[in-house]
Amino acid sequence: MAVGVLIRTPKIEIESKVIERAKREGKAIALYPTLKFSCLIAKRFRAELVESVDEYDLEEVIEGVPVFVKFRAVGSRFCGGDKGFEEFDFPVKEPERFFPRWIKVKEDLSGEFGYL
Repeated sequence: MAVGVLIRTPKIEIESKVIERAKREGKAIALYPTLKFSCLIAKRFRAELVESVDEYDLEEVIEGVPVFVKFRAVGSRFCGGDKGFEEFDFPVKEPERFFPRWIKVKEDLSGEFGYL
């Protein structure tokens, strides 16, 4: 899901050890917050150090390190059970409304995002 014009830029907090590691390795930080619509609504988050990013919704520079955010909204055709989960990009009319207000990244590249 591409987010065209964003209404807001999220507050991004990345632990200093991640910033230091990215600088030392000469890499950027890619953040992947995902909002999943299934039987329930779930949030998933992934972060990684990368050489480059092909697609992103937002680029920031934090302490000299490029940080790319790629937000997705996905749906699931089934709610688990024997069939498991079959994900698909969830059509959202106003994706900027679902873009996170804040993102936090921990030293181990785990993290979270939210809306309040």
